[in-house]
Amino acid sequence: MRKTKELLVLFIICLFFSLIFQMSAKRVYAESKNEVTLNFKGGTIHDGYVEYSKIAKLQLFKGDELVVNISNNMVIDLNEAEYKFVIEEIEDASVTGANTSIKLNINNWYYPITTSILEGSKPTFKLDSSKFSGTLDVKFERTNVAFNKTVKNNYDDISSKGVIDLTNGKEYVIDFSKTDELTEGLKSFADLDKTLYYKRDNKGLLATDNESEAVIKIVGNKSENKAILTAVNVVTKKSEVFKGFHMQYTGSALDFDDPDGGIILETRYDYYTRCTYEFTFQYEKKEVNPKEYKFTEGVNQIYTIDESKDAKFKINGDYKLFANKVYVDNKLLDVSNYNSKSGSTIIILKDEYLKTSSIGKHTLKVAFSDGKNAVTNFEIKSKQANINGDNNNENNEEQENSIINDNAESTNIQKENNSANPKTGDNVIVYFALFTITILLIITLVIINNKKRKKLRKH
Repeated sequence: MRKTKELLVLFIICLFFSLIFQMSAKRVYAESKNEVTLNFKGGTIHDGYVEYSKIAKLQLFKGDELVVNISNNMVIDLNEAEYKFVIEEIEDASVTGANTSIKLNINNWYYPITTSILEGSKPTFKLDSSKFSGTLDVKFERTNVAFNKTVKNNYDDISSKGVIDLTNGKEYVIDFSKTDELTEGLKSFADLDKTLYYKRDNKGLLATDNESEAVIKIVGNKSENKAILTAVNVVTKKSEVFKGFHMQYTGSALDFDDPDGGIILETRYDYYTRCTYEFTFQYEKKEVNPKEYKFTEGVNQIYTIDESKDAKFKINGDYKLFANKVYVDNKLLDVSNYNSKSGSTIIILKDEYLKTSSIGKHTLKVAFSDGKNAVTNFEIKSKQANINGDNNNENNEEQENSIINDNAESTNIQKENNSANPKTGDNVIVYFALFTITILLIITLVIINNKKRKKLRKH
């Protein structure tokens, strides 16, 4: 019974590992495949080869074996074996001078055909698994020179932020000779050869051909190397903010490699500017708050009831502009509570008004007809408070003197005590010595007692 159980467990373990192995093997196999579909464009299928009229015959080999069942849309695995084309050129005798060199073209890309050094051998082309995948459109052309063209994009990333002054219909000049942050960003929206319009798109700007929906217009002037930016359809707007991402094509360049088997690599480099921007278009000048007038006399003055006479304040504002408005704690005063006169502007708060006002700090504001104000603080105190304040000062002086004397006396007493008492460090040393002697005595007594016990045991 026990053996049966052991065999059953062993069987389950083997089955488990077998399944894992099969799954992993299948996964590896699937990952290692590179299946391609062959499409022989312009070719006629015969038994074992493809014929391109008056150009070439093509055979497919798997290793050293000819694939006889060659067909359009056939699928082969380039990782399964080495596949190659064997090519035989067909001379065209129908047209004089027509026998130019032939070029193999796969997916609109030309490939050189390798010819063996052995005389009489046919040109071959290996289907490299690292180069090909998917569907392969295979065709041939007669041409002495063929061009493989590729495009590479190059991006110049910039950021731009600033205020564009367009107040009162003003034009803004984008000078292409400048390289500051704002100008570089605006350049990406302009074309020296064109007139461009931009509309609002969410928070940003988007090119449009419809002038009626545009918010800005940019007219290029190549001869002067500049562009003129103006606002359109402003209506009643005072300003607008636009921010976002903009990309503009700025030009291209061509590069050519040396020919390989009559095939030239042509590389085109396209250049773009990618701009992250935040522009503020100012259509009207912002209103500047008027500067406030200042108090030249009476700032933070203290009025004492039954001691002071009125409270006089002087302001650097023109008396002709005085609006006959005086505020205390933001409450408009009746004109009977103050006097005013020129020189620049003088305001006198009357004694009768101040006596009836609350004790404490207050704010005084004087208004002028040009929209400017003057603001300061003043304080009202009682006479008794001042007297108490003087008394408190005298008491404080006496207390301070008393404290000083007390401190002096306590200092002398401390000095005397210090001279009479031993230092704490000395006490610690004495205590430690006594403790050590006591321990040594105890140990000695224990030793003597043990020796006596041993002697008694012997006897």
